[in-house]
Amino acid sequence: MAPGRTPKKAKTGSTASVPVPAESVSTKAVILVGGASKGTRFRPLSLDCPKPLMMVAGRPMIEHHVEACSKLSSFSEIILLGFYEPELFSAFMESCADKYSVKIRYLREASALGTAGGLNRYKDDILAGNPSAVLILHSDIACTFPLEDMIEDHFAKQNKCTVLGKELSFDEAHRYGEMVVDSNTMELLHYAEKPQSDISPVINCGIYVFDQEIFGVIQTVAENRKGAGGYGRMEDDESDGFGSVRMEQDVLMPLAGRKKVFVFKTDGFWGQIKSPNEAIYCSGLYLDHFKLVHPELLATSMNATLRATLGRIPSTEKFDVGMSAGKLNIVGNCVIAASAKVSSSAKIGPNVSIADGVVVGAGARLQNCLVLEDVVIKEHAFIKNAILGWKSSVGCWTRVEGSKETPTIFGAGVTANNEVIIDECTVLPHKSISKSCFKEIIL
Repeated sequence: MAPGRTPKKAKTGSTASVPVPAESVSTKAVILVGGASKGTRFRPLSLDCPKPLMMVAGRPMIEHHVEACSKLSSFSEIILLGFYEPELFSAFMESCADKYSVKIRYLREASALGTAGGLNRYKDDILAGNPSAVLILHSDIACTFPLEDMIEDHFAKQNKCTVLGKELSFDEAHRYGEMVVDSNTMELLHYAEKPQSDISPVINCGIYVFDQEIFGVIQTVAENRKGAGGYGRMEDDESDGFGSVRMEQDVLMPLAGRKKVFVFKTDGFWGQIKSPNEAIYCSGLYLDHFKLVHPELLATSMNATLRATLGRIPSTEKFDVGMSAGKLNIVGNCVIAASAKVSSSAKIGPNVSIADGVVVGAGARLQNCLVLEDVVIKEHAFIKNAILGWKSSVGCWTRVEGSKETPTIFGAGVTANNEVIIDECTVLPHKSISKSCFKEIIL
């Protein structure tokens, strides 16, 4: 899926309804962050960091959502809704509130209530202040976030619910929720979650605009579930079963074909982040998008005057400093934190994100990887298709690599000794690797 620009005011289907005046519109956003029992495919990284705060393209995954919401006109607040402990998000919320000048708070579910159950549990908090519309965003997606255009379309057509959709090939679409859409009105006629046969190439992108009426629908579903005994569903790994409500199966499916739900299609990039390989892939999508909309965020070979400082690993060479440095050997789109120390003889890119406190030694080669805070990569190391966890160390002449489908993942504090090869491995935190390993889970 190639990155693209956000479509501007795309008008599809009937627009005969009287739009809501812009000055009367107020919008809230709810980002569904889940909890520690979800995101297990992100282990061992999620053992030390909530999945929604994992670095993707140089910033926490959901900071991309927050930035997009902060650009909306008549926007009131962002609510993070999940069942992590609130303190895990405190520093992130404080940083975003200051950086983007937004009101942001966390609401904690006592247990997993399904992708829509928490919206019912905190309906009064979410609807406080009588917002004209509520944006609902899944945390584990990456896209161009065409939120302003989506909201304009929602009000112009006086929709009760608008879903962001994207057209893929049938080979790709079957992995997601597929939507049969009326080509004239863009009404959702039928919804199928990960169907085995081809239903439609239009997928659900996991972003919704809700009228307040939809919260009443969710409440009714939750009450009916409790009345039926609240038994869990064997196929449902996102709830504890008691009054749980699934957004797609319990809300979208019953409303399809009833002139309640409409689709806004995007031509921009979109990706899902359920696993580490998807995090690397979506980081690349964001970096490509940055080239169009935020070129100042990308590291370049000559983007400033040269500054040098002594590194923290044995070397006779000096280091260039992060995004402020010049004369770095950069290939393609990369982000390098300002406090990172990268040797001018290292080769970085394409699709590399280097976090704060990272040291990259002379002659090292990095491509298609995420390097988290305080990692040390020594001279002539080779990193490809990998995520290196916080405070890990890679020895001289060591290769850490994987395939695009199965990258090598280091948990926090992993040490790889000199001159070893680590290929398609998952390494738990604080392990030391002294010999080569292939396709292993190192416990």
